[in-house]
Amino acid sequence: MTLMAEIPADGRDHILRLRDGRHLCSRLYGAEGPAAPAVFALHGTPGSRLKFVSTDEPAKALGLRVIAPDRWGYGLSDVPENPSLRLYAEDLAQLATALGLARFAVLGVSGGGPYAAAVAALLGAKVTALALVSPVGQIAGQASAHDMSRFHQFCFLKLPHLPGIIDHVFRMFRFGLNHSPDVAMKLAMLRAARADRQLMNIDKVRQRLSATFIEGLKPGAQGPVIDLQLFGNKWDVPLAAICAPARLWIGTEDQNVPFNAALALGRQVPGCALTELAGAGHLWVAVHYDEVLDWLAETLDLQPVRIMDGLTDGSADGASDDHLYRPRERN
Repeated sequence: MTLMAEIPADGRDHILRLRDGRHLCSRLYGAEGPAAPAVFALHGTPGSRLKFVSTDEPAKALGLRVIAPDRWGYGLSDVPENPSLRLYAEDLAQLATALGLARFAVLGVSGGGPYAAAVAALLGAKVTALALVSPVGQIAGQASAHDMSRFHQFCFLKLPHLPGIIDHVFRMFRFGLNHSPDVAMKLAMLRAARADRQLMNIDKVRQRLSATFIEGLKPGAQGPVIDLQLFGNKWDVPLAAICAPARLWIGTEDQNVPFNAALALGRQVPGCALTELAGAGHLWVAVHYDEVLDWLAETLDLQPVRIMDGLTDGSADGASDDHLYRPRERN
């Protein structure tokens, strides 16, 4: 089946029909045009393509094109029959082909971290850089699983085997968001770090986070169910195969993801630089996207020079990287 796309009216959302007939929606932020280096930005749990609206202005200033997909079961993206991290890498490769991209960077935030790591591990030299922010690390079968709080042990080891409870919890959260979003967000922050609760006092941060949750949970709770089931099992991803420059940011007061598992993930990625953010919580990136994008811009030394602008029918398949890329010019 040929890759096909439908362009909704707003012009910045793209819906790609994958080879098996599923739809994958993504939103474009930042710079436009084929010369802008591409960054796939993967949201957390729950979330949606709206997560990265704050990247638009800094990405434009840096000349980066940010492509933010709705992950499976969130927003407008369909669910595969047998979800796996390996399959997600294949889906993203199809999206890259449809966009005419031979190479690209990957950014994973929170629950998007495992997916970003899988893409970097399985797509090899196609990935130019890997940025992990407050990521969920490997848990099942890992030594770090013994260092987790009881809450995290329940969430990542017990809850994945109780999909009905996951579905109920996130449907209740969706109900709260739709009827009283401020109250729902306050409840969601009950056990959050102090720094995160302070960030939620900023109207723009709270409203944007609420909007991404509302959009992501519109179709139901399939997205969180898939995420927690994948997080709670062995990843079966060769992290040692990652060859792209990598960096991981994690707040020392992060209460949302298991801290030691995130640190272990950084050690499992070859050459990964680790930035521990003293006093920061899980939501640090909400007001620091510019720092992450700065690192990506400095790291990316290649840019596309002959690709189709916008979605294609996959005609970029087989094109030589030598013809598609040249060293990036710096001012």
